[in-house]
Order: sequence, then structure tokens, then C-alpha cells
Amino acid sequence: MSAYTDAADGTLTPIGASPFANVGVASCWVEISHDGRYLFTVDTASSTIASYSIGDGGTLIAIGNTAIKNGKGAEDARLSPDGSSLWVVSSGADAVNAFSVNGGTLTELASSPTAEPAGATPSGIVVT
Repeated sequence: MSAYTDAADGTLTPIGASPFANVGVASCWVEISHDGRYLFTVDTASSTIASYSIGDGGTLIAIGNTAIKNGKGAEDARLSPDGSSLWVVSSGADAVNAFSVNGGTLTELASSPTAEPAGATPSGIVVT
């Protein structure tokens, strides 16, 4: 995972020791907590979610990786409006996985994953 500052002219400058370590594979779809203190990224090829705390100046500190049950083809992620849940689309499983959020710690809900209706092939998510 890499982090950058952006200048008014569009120039990107790496922050700290960017890129930051992640044991997951194919990190995509980043979601930042509403308070700006945590970052979650879906690791599509390893069916995990990497969690980071965001430190001073935007540095990232790895918290850990959380496995996604039946997370084949995990793609998009969105936090609930109150930030207490993270929803992840697992397009390869035609399902949506749900996690409770406690700071940077994720716990998959017992009812997760939720299967989509027959014939549905989710690839993005909006949570309202």
C-alpha cells in the first residue's frame, strides 16, 4: 500500500516509507474511516482485508489482515454511514460480506456472507 501527498500542481510525493507492508495480494478498493484514523484495503487475490492506522503526516501502520469468508473475487468495500460496519462485495461468490468495525479491527459477522439473488453478479457497492 502506498500513500502520497498531493501538491496544487498535481505532483505526488511518497509519504514516509511508502510503500507500506501488506501480506495480502492485489490490494485494491481503499476505504478510509470517517474519522480519518484507519484505512482498509481489499486484497482481491488473497481474499483478505488489510487494516492500517493512519499516523501523523499520513504514514500507515499495519494492523493486520482479516480473512473474508468465501471471499472469491473480493472487490469493492464501503463503510456504513456511522462507520460501525464494513461491507465487501465478493463478486466471485455472488455475495456481500459484512464486518463489524472497532477502530482498525474487523470481525466478520456470523450472518456473513449474504448471498445475492439468483442471477445477480455484484461488482460494486453503495451503503446508505
